[in-house]
Parts: sequence; structure tokens; C-alpha cells
Amino acid sequence: MLNKKYSINFSKKNSFVFYDYETFGTDVSLDKVSQFCSIETDNSFNVIRKKIVLFCYPPLDYLPNPESVLITKILPQYTKIHGLNEYFFTKKIYDIFSKKNICIIGYNNINFDNLITRNLFYRNLFDPYEWCWKNNNFSWDILNILRSFYIFHPEVMLWFHKVDGTVSFKLSDVTLINKIEHTNIHDAFSDVTATVLITRYLYSRNKKFFLFLFKISHKKNILSFIYKHYKKPFFYLSSYFGSKNNNFGCVMILDFHPVYKNNIIVIDLSINIKNLFNLYYNSTNKILKIKKLFYCGIQVININKAPLLFSYNSLSDKDCKRLNINYLRCQKNFFLLKDNIQIKNWIISFFSNRNKDKIIKDVDLLLYKNFFTYQDKLSFSFIHFNPPSSWVNWHPKFIDDRIKEIFFRLKARNFINLLSLSEIKIWKSYCQKKINSKFVNTYIENIRLLQLKYDAKHSNYILLEKLIDYVNKIIYKINNLIK
Repeated sequence: MLNKKYSINFSKKNSFVFYDYETFGTDVSLDKVSQFCSIETDNSFNVIRKKIVLFCYPPLDYLPNPESVLITKILPQYTKIHGLNEYFFTKKIYDIFSKKNICIIGYNNINFDNLITRNLFYRNLFDPYEWCWKNNNFSWDILNILRSFYIFHPEVMLWFHKVDGTVSFKLSDVTLINKIEHTNIHDAFSDVTATVLITRYLYSRNKKFFLFLFKISHKKNILSFIYKHYKKPFFYLSSYFGSKNNNFGCVMILDFHPVYKNNIIVIDLSINIKNLFNLYYNSTNKILKIKKLFYCGIQVININKAPLLFSYNSLSDKDCKRLNINYLRCQKNFFLLKDNIQIKNWIISFFSNRNKDKIIKDVDLLLYKNFFTYQDKLSFSFIHFNPPSSWVNWHPKFIDDRIKEIFFRLKARNFINLLSLSEIKIWKSYCQKKINSKFVNTYIENIRLLQLKYDAKHSNYILLEKLIDYVNKIIYKINNLIK
């Protein structure tokens, strides 16, 4: 059982940087950030550095998602007055995350905020990856810690049950039922404060289990677990399993990913195994889409995302019944698959050379094409250690073919005064194509449909009206870049 392994403590050097973004949309690659907040604590989760709150205004080639504005109540006009351009905004965040021996932590940050950070750094020519591992740093997610407590120690706090009987791990629901301070939902500072308080609460209620989760979340321990359980079933905590299954299930490893070595391919052992075998036997002469494999319980675990993995004997029979885990079915499926080399090889073959048929032209979407080279990163240091005015007469030769366009967009979005007349013409043409009349008409039409839900004096109606004003000003600015 887990309790026997709880002899763990934080390093004295450890501190925790809690952070959160509010955004103008939900697309982590293309949507822009409106607000950032971070709070640093010691390893007992007492605040040691005051909050940092930053706002960021969007560039000329982007319009906020109206529904996101309704959620956060942050207008682009407000960020223009109180915020920074994206380059200076990103530079400040990079400095915060570049400290040594910090755990960068949030609420659902692994699958959202961390991806926002990665794309911010990429667009502004900072290394997109080093911040969460270099200098003995580490990234962690309190959402998964909370889910683990529900699985193994549900007595530590109250749990918010939805109408369908499942537990809600929504931050506002967790704070509400446990009477934890959360005064302004969807405000970055309020959300970060609530996350700190939840973390401190969990740590105080069961320090040993909390520290155990911290230990097993590190990559070297994850790899050690994988090698020990390569031919064994084990439990995996993931939203893949859904709320009805408490985000928890039993899996077995099929193999390491043939292309991405930090990924392992596993199969959910609770599935109806007949579906997988039928798919195999009927696919001999057919072109099969990989999605069908995912419907049959195939999953990919990214080792770099601090997945929480637990041994097969970590749950008692009583816990399995409480969590509605069909222990016998999992065992049966494991024995059916463990020595079936044909099925395993057939599944793994689908993960070789994926996505080569899809051509992506927008450089903003090419983060994962390659790592930046060492030589190019040396060029980045010139950008970041010199004022933007010094970039004008600097003409580097980049190795990576993405960087020339990234650097052009960085300048155009943040320092348009640095562009030559010919470059401004190129930027104007790009913006006009992106924010064309058809796009704008649809955008404003969607805003008007949203306004129908509210009275003309309602704050949301007024908020959307101000967003239309913003759109009109952006169109005017684009059209008047060059007269």
C-alpha cells in the first residue's frame, strides 16, 4: 500500500511559483493572453514574495474571442492602458520562470497554462522548454494532486457532487464547498490565491501523501516506475477516463512511442477487448484511421507532463468497489494482451511517421516542428539583451527557417516603428488578409447574437458594445498603416 512509502521531504532549496493566465480565447497556439499573475511561496506554502500581476494587450492581427471577454470581463482597451506589449510581457514571465530550484505550479496548468507559456516563449524567441526543467526547475499541477487525494484519501476535504453524481474538480466548486477564499473567479490573482490555499490545505491535512505525489511526479521517478511496470498492469490518473470513472483507470504499456521517445503507448484495460480484436481482424485490407484505436482504449502518456502512475496493488478491494473499477476485467484483459505480439506491433505501427500528410504554413503553429539550434539561441541572446532599437540594423542569418518570419512578426506586433516602409506594406497586407471584411462581418454578427441574451443596460451587453468599438478601431489602424 502507498502509506509504506511516505518517508519524503522537500529540499530546503525548493520554492513554489504559483501562476495563472486569463486569455482572450482557448486556442493555446493562436489566442493571446490578457492577464498573468504569480505568487511565490516557500515549501510550506507561505507567501515569500508579493504577487506579480501583469496585463498584455493583443497585437494588430488578432481579435479577442467575445465569449472569453464575457468570462474574464477584461477588454483589450483595458490591457492597452494597463498592460504591456506581448514581447515585454513575455520577457517578464521568462525572468520569473528562470529562477533556480523552483516548482512552477498551477491549476490545470499542464494542459493549458504551460502550453500558453510555451507558445508565448516561442513567438517571442525565448526557449519554449528550458523554463520547466533547467536550473533544477520542475512543473506540477494541483488539479491532478486534488484528484489523487480523492482517489486515495477522500476524507481530507469535502467534494462537490454534480447532478449526475460525479465529483466536480472545477476550481470554483472546490473552493465553494470547502469555504476557501476565492473572491473573483476568472481573475488571475484570485485564481492563483485560491490555488495556493488549496495546496496549503492538502499539505496540512496529509503531508506524507502530498510529498509522495511530489516525488513520483518527477521524470526520473516516472521512468523508474515505467521500467519496473513494463510488463505489469498499473493505475493511471488522467482526464481521459472521464468524471464517471473518477479520472482514474488501469492500463498496461504496449511500447514506447516509435517517434516521440518521451511518450509511451498504453491501453485501457477496462475496455471491452472484443472491439479491439474485431478492429484488428477486420482491418487487413482497409485503411484505418488512428482515431478508431483511441476509441478502443489506446492512450499516449507524455512522460514530460508529470503523469501520476500508481502500482496495481496500491488500491484495496474496498477502494476498487468505491471507485467502480472492474478489477477482474482488467486482469483478464491484461493476460489476453501481454503476450500478443501481433496486436502490439499492429497498434504501434499506427504511431510511426504520423502527421506528415498535414502541411502547416502558419509559423505561429510550428512550435513542435523542431527544437531551436544552439547557434540560433545565441542569436536570440542578442535580441533579449539589447534594446529593440538596436535590432534595426542587425541582420542575422538564422539556421531554422521559421525564425526569420517569427522575428518579423515579433517586431511588427510589438515594435512597428522598427519596420521599414516595405516591411510595413507586407505587415499591412498580412493583417488585411487575416482580418478581412468577411471575417469581421461574421465576428460582429456573433457579438450581436450574444447581445440578444441581455438587456441593453446589462453590463455584458455594454462590454460587447465596447468590443465592437475596439474592432472598428483596429480596422481603422490597419487600413491607415500606410497612406
